[in-house]
Amino acid sequence: MTPEQPHSVAKLDKQVAGGLAWAAGAKSFTQFFSWAFTLLTAHKLPPADFGLANMAGYMNGLAGALAEFGVGQAVLQMPELTSDTIAQLNTACAAMCLAAYGIMVLAAPLIAVFFKASQVSQLVVVVSLGLVVTGFQSVPLGLLEKDLDYRRLSVIESATILGQAVVTVGMAYSGYAYWALVWGGVAGRISGIAVTLYWKKAAFAWPRWNQIRAPLRLGAHLTVTRAATWIYAVSDGVIVGRMLGGAANGIYQMAMSLANAPAEKIGMLVMRVTGPLFARVQNDEELVRRYFRIISESISLGVFPLLTGLALVAPDAMWMLGKQWGGAVGPIRWLAVFMAVRTMSWLFGQVLISLRYARFNMMVSLAAFALMPAAFVVACRWGTSAVAASWLILSPVTVLPLAWKLLRVIRLRGRDYMSMLLPALSGCAVMAAAVLILRAWAGLPHLPAAIRLGAQVAVGGAVYAAFLWTFFRARIVRYISFLVGLRRGGAAVAEATL
Repeated sequence: MTPEQPHSVAKLDKQVAGGLAWAAGAKSFTQFFSWAFTLLTAHKLPPADFGLANMAGYMNGLAGALAEFGVGQAVLQMPELTSDTIAQLNTACAAMCLAAYGIMVLAAPLIAVFFKASQVSQLVVVVSLGLVVTGFQSVPLGLLEKDLDYRRLSVIESATILGQAVVTVGMAYSGYAYWALVWGGVAGRISGIAVTLYWKKAAFAWPRWNQIRAPLRLGAHLTVTRAATWIYAVSDGVIVGRMLGGAANGIYQMAMSLANAPAEKIGMLVMRVTGPLFARVQNDEELVRRYFRIISESISLGVFPLLTGLALVAPDAMWMLGKQWGGAVGPIRWLAVFMAVRTMSWLFGQVLISLRYARFNMMVSLAAFALMPAAFVVACRWGTSAVAASWLILSPVTVLPLAWKLLRVIRLRGRDYMSMLLPALSGCAVMAAAVLILRAWAGLPHLPAAIRLGAQVAVGGAVYAAFLWTFFRARIVRYISFLVGLRRGGAAVAEATL
């Protein structure tokens, strides 16, 4: 290690810690409003309205993945790009997204025919306005990520979530039915781009192929990966909507949203910060391995118990939404377990992209794209729970290759990686046993649902924390020492303990 490296590592550690603080603060601020507005909307609108909105958004998500063409990520992952090349990419991105919006408007009637729902045609036209926002926001966001400007990125995300939540609830209670969900999403995107362009404007320049060819090649790999991943990721909802109807689709999507919440709110919070970090250290294998180890263990300790707990308390948690959502219990349980696996796969893919293995990611996504939709079609014969179970059963195809490739690239042994996850996995097993014993011996079935839910959450959380402190105290203390070192400006010293 050169004399400059400890200072560089200390600076990066402090930036990451600061980024996590900003991201966590923004998430905490918006989480209450987001959940409150979700519950209010779920009580006001029937599952069929959620199903219609989801149908309208499916093709729009695919168009967005294709239209943006990975330009924002290319700006982040390629530090060698000049300001002139970035301006050319900004023009190209805006043009491609505007063209994609026109295509979606023309395709809207066909999408409505596919779903056998005439309302979907007009919904698609409105939802697709998000493509226009994407075209003008991607490059500025990439530049903010490149600058590790976590404060502004957090505020932008908060503005998007709050804008969507306020408009959705306001319109739902004003009698706009499924239009509330659609216009709420558009309002959120407009709020986000307004804040983005206030802080970071990107210039425009006429694209020249010889200058933008390299970033667009990387963008092509990312685009194929995103498109294939998006298609097989939403194909479950599309197939459920097509084969089982809008109400079943609404219930399934609610289960997906609830199961995805812990992974999204904590796992994606961390990865929002670490994406720019790995782009910054991509040429230093030791730092890549170090941060991957720290982040893997941190995510597992935070996300795994929440998902395990959700799977355990799903029946009692449904009282918050109402009896009409009772069919979501089975899918939630399967999806909660799978989301623990998916969260780690997001990190694998993120690091591989930073290390310029985007093509490998693309091949894995194409393999999953070929297999997963067919599995969902078969699973529909047994209902939404079987569709949810398919994610976990086929995770060796969608996740294992990414883990194998990354561990080889960064030269980390598989048993060392599993050792990182051991505290969280063993803690979750003990927590699950404690909750099941509580149900069997404490007479919980005779108590109100709210009391049952609170008791299980309290006991599960206490047992998990006590287990970690008893059997993995040294690891927990090392992380506490690391955080204290960051606060005191001594991250380079604290680094030795990790």
